[in-house]
Amino acid sequence: MRFNTALQPIAALSFDLDDTLYDNAPVIAAAESWFAAYLTSRYRLPGYCLDVRFWTEQKKLTAQLYPQLKDDVTLLRAQALCDTFERLKRPLKDISEALQLVDIFIDKRSAVSVPPETHRVLQRLALKLPLCAISNGNVQATRLGLKDYFAFDLRPATTPGMARKPAADLYLQAAARLNIPPQALLHVGDEPMTDVAGALAAGCQCAWLRGGIAGRSPKDDKLFTLPTLEIDALADLLRLI
Repeated sequence: MRFNTALQPIAALSFDLDDTLYDNAPVIAAAESWFAAYLTSRYRLPGYCLDVRFWTEQKKLTAQLYPQLKDDVTLLRAQALCDTFERLKRPLKDISEALQLVDIFIDKRSAVSVPPETHRVLQRLALKLPLCAISNGNVQATRLGLKDYFAFDLRPATTPGMARKPAADLYLQAAARLNIPPQALLHVGDEPMTDVAGALAAGCQCAWLRGGIAGRSPKDDKLFTLPTLEIDALADLLRLI
């Protein structure tokens, strides 16, 4: 554990989800590959649609066309499906069909295995302080078995009008719901920009989990501003609380 600035009194903890509380990368990769194959088979699409890179590029095109969707990964994926099927001359019925397809993807991407150590740490922390989740993603929290630890779970997709991290919106909303000043919220996350820079810009404190839970997250060279403290494992938090 390394402190970069003096730690202020902590009244609550917020947690990023993906790659902070569990290893998300292999699950996402498998879900993307499965989804490409599923769409290709179900809609009898050309063989090149089996390549995940095809769908990634199509989603990038949609993101450029609809910058207003950048804060909601679920709606962005749904709109990207609509646009892609139009380009393939196999139009979907409407956005509702696309959203149903996205629900199938979310179910696959939520097949995450949360380590027992994560449960142990959160369980002990929850006995001491309020905990909440702050995430940009669309993983199904109920599938993770983590919901009972958190007072609430904030996402742009489920919190209308909120911009995604690193914008201050979700952090300030969390502090307001906890009825504490932002500086009393310690955010724990793996990502240098969305978690570290975002939390600090909102006036919160931040514990940066170096490399994420599986060592896959961006390292020190991507750190643009120093977190309040740096930790190597979630269990380090037990020494604070």
